[in-house]
Amino acid sequence: MDVLSDILRHVKLRGSLYFRTEFNPPWGVRVPPFANVARFHMVTRGRCWVGVGPKTILELNAGDFIVITRGAEHCLLSQPETPISALDDVIAKSGFKGQGALCYGGTDASTQTSLVCGHFEFDPLGGKPFLDSLPPFILVRGSEQIKYGWLNEAMTFIEHEIQGNAMGAEAIVTRLSELLFIRVIRSLAPEAEVGLFAALRDRQIGRALEAIHAKPNQAWTLSALAAQAGMSRTAFAERAKALLGMTPMHYVAYWRMELARRRLEISGDSVEQIADMVGYQSPPAFIRAFKKQYGIGPGGYKKRLHHGKDLALH
Repeated sequence: MDVLSDILRHVKLRGSLYFRTEFNPPWGVRVPPFANVARFHMVTRGRCWVGVGPKTILELNAGDFIVITRGAEHCLLSQPETPISALDDVIAKSGFKGQGALCYGGTDASTQTSLVCGHFEFDPLGGKPFLDSLPPFILVRGSEQIKYGWLNEAMTFIEHEIQGNAMGAEAIVTRLSELLFIRVIRSLAPEAEVGLFAALRDRQIGRALEAIHAKPNQAWTLSALAAQAGMSRTAFAERAKALLGMTPMHYVAYWRMELARRRLEISGDSVEQIADMVGYQSPPAFIRAFKKQYGIGPGGYKKRLHHGKDLALH
């Protein structure tokens, strides 16, 4: 069972391309915070600096790709000391109308910086362990060709599509950016010490997670999961909680509710049918578990879906 692919299906990752830039120094842009997204910037020409939080400032060069994973406010600058303007002000001053490049800054184009900017949007209710496992930012250097040779090829293809401006170019760039994001987060697994990626990398805990995702409706117990991992109950429970940040049985309940929520969205199945599908013999117990996780019962959730209302974690 490919657990990461299973989770990504439920996170409902959607890429969105904002614009490409042609920034001539001096320039500085403050990108505001936004919930349930990871913003990305790909440097296709020149260089710039990015400030993430109060203490982290990084230099980016052509071929570098950075993802600000939690929609946090950040700054892009031609130099670390450059004055900064809000993104809305930059767009207004540039006269950008949504087509072509966002042009801003001075008149000397010899040190121009070109960026491809956008975001990845996530279902606000889905994939919390996955999202919580991501660091504040992910930076992949284009210079690391031995490790990330695929990045240079993808960046070259994206640049070709943007410059060509042919029909469907935006859709191609958006889909490529989604693939880039998946490849980038997959590369985190060998480095993660805690969180979902560390749990998936762990041979024994990973086997238990695969079993949960393969048979979510099975009557899992701590002993049964420990047997899947080939560990004692105590050792399994302690290691799984240390890596995942939750107990194994909490993860079972979380994933079952994710499956149930998605079923409510895409099917006409009754609450009783969905409860049985995710391993609950008692519909009232299923309803209580669903409400505990989402702050609303399955019937209320479906009604709000039909009325097009926004839902957020309680």
